Amino acid sequence: MDSILMSLMTALNEQLLINVYQRDTDDFYTGYVQVLGRDHVVLSTFNDYGIADGAVLLSFNIIATVEFAGADLADMEFRMNVAKREHFLSVAGLDAALQFDPRTNLLGQLATQVQASGQMIMVILADDEAYLEGQVTAVAADRFTLNVFNKFNYTDVRALQVDFSDVLVVEFGGLDLHQETELVRHRDQLRHVKTVLHQNDGQLGTVLAAAQAANRLIAVVPRESEDQFFVGTVRAVNDTVVILALRDMAAQFGGYVAIRIRAIQSITTASDYLQTVSAYAAWDEAHDLVIQPVLNAERAFDANDDLFKVLVNEAAAFQRVIRVRTATDETHMVGYPVQVAPNSFMLHLIDPDDGSVAEISFDAVLEVAFGHLFAYLAEAELHEE
Repeated sequence: MDSILMSLMTALNEQLLINVYQRDTDDFYTGYVQVLGRDHVVLSTFNDYGIADGAVLLSFNIIATVEFAGADLADMEFRMNVAKREHFLSVAGLDAALQFDPRTNLLGQLATQVQASGQMIMVILADDEAYLEGQVTAVAADRFTLNVFNKFNYTDVRALQVDFSDVLVVEFGGLDLHQETELVRHRDQLRHVKTVLHQNDGQLGTVLAAAQAANRLIAVVPRESEDQFFVGTVRAVNDTVVILALRDMAAQFGGYVAIRIRAIQSITTASDYLQTVSAYAAWDEAHDLVIQPVLNAERAFDANDDLFKVLVNEAAAFQRVIRVRTATDETHMVGYPVQVAPNSFMLHLIDPDDGSVAEISFDAVLEVAFGHLFAYLAEAELHEE
């Protein structure tokens, strides 16, 4: 613990960018130490794209290591520089920064301030794997009351008594939490909707065509990857492949994905979470935060094309980074095509960046993701080399 405290103190005094790794998980936060207390630290944090995105309070008990240098931090500094140079959109400064006195309990100060503002927070507790999002409605000397909001299920209404000693992590002030705060201000107007789920019984083409005609948000769950799902609108669909324009967790444009229809497990066309994303999307529209300035959300696709071949050929011509999932490889491969033949292509992998090249059959391709911010940053890094 002394070494962690000394590392955090050094990061604070020298304003160093650091990675803070948590115990018993691969999760970590990247940012600058904002304030260092007796039992907690507050970091101003950056998301995976190098964009300032709120802050996090961490109990010393959850911290495994503090990293000052390495490939991950070098990559992050590059992304932060690109984000600044290209004027990536951010909510930094949208809300008044919370104020902390390092001489008194940081968690108590945080709880009191977010209670007063009504803003949403995300809490991780000891011995509980759930991520709880909600509003603090009361604060005592050693605990607070959290009114939980479940953006996936509006019928999940709970108020929890949370002991300070059980709190490991509190996220606050980021884009999605800001949007959730605005949504919950109208909580009495939110109505639970019955989930409408379409299993892949060979009739998904009709469902996708109807969604495209209505420009309706849908959620798509791939086969063999039930822990992952895509939310977006249909841009093109034929008998074998659908292209979605994606929305991320904050309903910002998240690039595109082409999916083989037989590789889809199910499609959801109505749910509480789709209501949540729709509300976030409306907020993004109202605040001009829909799309990062380096992306193209207006691409058109011809459903009569052999879509996978067209997309791969285009990526090869312009050295565009794509992410590919195949029927023969459980992991996603990220890279840029270097040779395209009638029935296969070679993908120069950038992770690991060791010159590896994978040969991929078009018949084996299940997904191709492209045109997203990670791809832009990866391409920017390639051009810097």
